[in-house]
Amino acid sequence: MPDTLIEEPIRPTVTDDLAAPAPEGDPAEARPAPPGEGAPAAPRRPGRPRGAACLVLAIALAALLAGAALGVYLLFWRYVPTARQHIPGDANIVVRLETADLALFGPVRRHFLPLLDDAPQTASRKARIEAATGLDLPTDLREIVVASTDATSWVALAGGRIPKGRFVAGMEKVARDEGWTGVRREGELLLLGPRAVLGQADDGTLVLGTDVEIVKAALPASPDADEWRRLDLPEQGAVTFALTSAAWSGASAAVSGVLPRAGALFRRIDHASGALALGAEPELSMRLAPAAGEAAAALAPDAQAFLGSLKLALALLPDIAGAGAALEGAQALAQGELVEIRTKWPHEGLDRACAELAHRARAARDALNARAP
Repeated sequence: MPDTLIEEPIRPTVTDDLAAPAPEGDPAEARPAPPGEGAPAAPRRPGRPRGAACLVLAIALAALLAGAALGVYLLFWRYVPTARQHIPGDANIVVRLETADLALFGPVRRHFLPLLDDAPQTASRKARIEAATGLDLPTDLREIVVASTDATSWVALAGGRIPKGRFVAGMEKVARDEGWTGVRREGELLLLGPRAVLGQADDGTLVLGTDVEIVKAALPASPDADEWRRLDLPEQGAVTFALTSAAWSGASAAVSGVLPRAGALFRRIDHASGALALGAEPELSMRLAPAAGEAAAALAPDAQAFLGSLKLALALLPDIAGAGAALEGAQALAQGELVEIRTKWPHEGLDRACAELAHRARAARDALNARAP
């Protein structure tokens, strides 16, 4: 007899039909997964890839800006140095100034830049020169090279974004309009006085010399674009310089009667070059190439001894631009086949020198303005 009144098995309810059998194992794993987990997500509707489009747009914009910057640089700022190609072939002393580096140096900005703006008459003259020549000196001038062939005749070469073929005629017009005296035209040259001759090379380089001969020698560019390298003039630096064997020989002859040891040392040097790096801690470096038959190892200690004696001599004289302090730390060391001299140049000394030069420039400018009609 059955235990219950119902003989047939009870059928499962609707809820029981839909319920999944509980898996074997941990009861926590048997709990139903939260919504969105454990089941494949519904496929997204196709749309536009916004992230990729923004990336492509950003790259295109960056390329456009880079191209525009490159175009501005090539058309307006890029400058291929030309002044050094006009150094006379027999020059034995050369100094090159990078005007952009000089303009960034604090003492130059502090003492010289005000000269461009502090006098109405100066501003008026600057405007007349720019209108006549097409040259805006503060922005267009990029380099100045000063050279000499015998320490008597000198030439200054100015390169930059200078309009070709306009400067001599333009300055002649300014001189005529302002009534300058002692100015006359002589062919392609403008004679500004007994010791000032102005010319302009075909590539735009300005040439200002102490006599007609040296200006004519500097007007044509060197047939070999790299001939200036024979001077071993450094390519980079705010102030760079070079002295040939002829310069050292002339210096030896000039000082031998007073400083025989210095004269003997100078004869042992073939040529030299160096640079003055500006900034918070200016530094002077100079390389000496020994003459034939001399060794750097033997020349270096004699050069160091000369620096010591020169320091003692300058101690008796007024300090010039901090030269005494610079000599105090100067070291001459043999570096391979050359002798290298390095020293820190005091910032305060250069600031003092710039202030003095600016004072003299202002006085000369005011005197010139006083004579102008």
